[in-house]
Amino acid sequence: MFTKIRNRLTLLFSICMMLFLLLFIISSYFLLSLGVYQDSKTMVQNVIAHEWEDHRDDIKRPPRHEQAEKETEHNQHDEAFYYIVDRNGQVIDEHESFPELHAAILERVKGWKPRPGETRTEIFYVQNHKPVRLMLAGQMFDGKKPNLQVIYAGIDITQQHDALERIIVTQVAAAVVFLALSSLLAYYMANRAMRPIMRSFARQREFVADASHELRTPLSVLHSSIEVVESEEDARMSEFSRQILHDAKDEVRMMTSLVGDLLTLARADSGVLEVNRQSFDLVDMSNQLARTFQPVLARRNQTFTLHVPETLPVYADAERIKQLLYILLENAGKYTPNGGRITLEVGMERKGKEEHIRLAVQDTGIGIPPEQQARIFDRFYRVDKGRSRQMGGTGLGLAIAEWIVQAHGGTIHLQSTVGVGSTFTVLLPTTIDKAKRNES
Repeated sequence: MFTKIRNRLTLLFSICMMLFLLLFIISSYFLLSLGVYQDSKTMVQNVIAHEWEDHRDDIKRPPRHEQAEKETEHNQHDEAFYYIVDRNGQVIDEHESFPELHAAILERVKGWKPRPGETRTEIFYVQNHKPVRLMLAGQMFDGKKPNLQVIYAGIDITQQHDALERIIVTQVAAAVVFLALSSLLAYYMANRAMRPIMRSFARQREFVADASHELRTPLSVLHSSIEVVESEEDARMSEFSRQILHDAKDEVRMMTSLVGDLLTLARADSGVLEVNRQSFDLVDMSNQLARTFQPVLARRNQTFTLHVPETLPVYADAERIKQLLYILLENAGKYTPNGGRITLEVGMERKGKEEHIRLAVQDTGIGIPPEQQARIFDRFYRVDKGRSRQMGGTGLGLAIAEWIVQAHGGTIHLQSTVGVGSTFTVLLPTTIDKAKRNES
């Protein structure tokens, strides 16, 4: 139990830390990309503004000395380039940084009518399939310049993109290392936090086990003494005294059952109680329990039906399986009204690729509300506390049943409808060889 809680705490902390690191990396990526690409966007927009200003009043190519001045200016930013295209799609002015991509770039921007401030990022490939990332922008000329249509400009952002990727990869690697270290630290801290709780629970468990063990002897003596008094003084006692003695014996019997259940659970928690597997026929055990329960159920006018195959060998703890069936049948009898019906089915069931031994106890009792079904296996939990107390219930029977099933590597499920009844279904490992392998 504590191992599961510790692992759950560690997993929860690791998930929270992973989400935090993921959010940090995503935020860092957007902030860094915003800063990096904003500078490139500003630069390419400046190129467009500069060329648009140069061609604002003249649609002809500038004089050679002005063109030389512009080329000198652009050489300061070799990654920047531009193309001025007329309405016929012909380039009438240009400055290239990637001559080998001339045709590819013009093909990409063909038909593109950029809006003010609009940019695009395109990937091209040069020699040896080396990727080059270019940020492209454009601006349309107004109708006063019928020969000019649009100016396209671009800038190489490959280095910025690669640097951003390296930063993100470094952050991811650091986050993985940090997550691993934080998970180890969380496991260590959860283990330290659980130690005082484990010691407290161990002391409580030992106390319950010791107290239960010490109470069994005086309760046995008290029960025997009541029976002696009842047998020897019955003739001289009044009806009122007999009733008191009878009530006292019932209370002692209930306390003995409670102490026995507490001792069983305490030993199970401490790991002292072991499952002693052996081979036996489950059909013979079921028939024996049917003979035991039929007289009890007959007094309540309850019908008992048993469905079993001819034989069903199993490899399990015979006493614990018998206790399991007894708990389920007794529970069904308590909560089924007079005239109801109880059914015990024993057989095989295929679940996926494997077969299991199936034990099902069905009743036509009061049923269990859906909101309470998740808690019926909790210790001391009773759906109807007043009714359970009246019938001698302690709220430990189903907890013991669940432990027996889990100790055998099986599962137990409930299906219940209020006013219709309940069905407890147990699935256990099938073959003797498989159970032996699971045990080893």
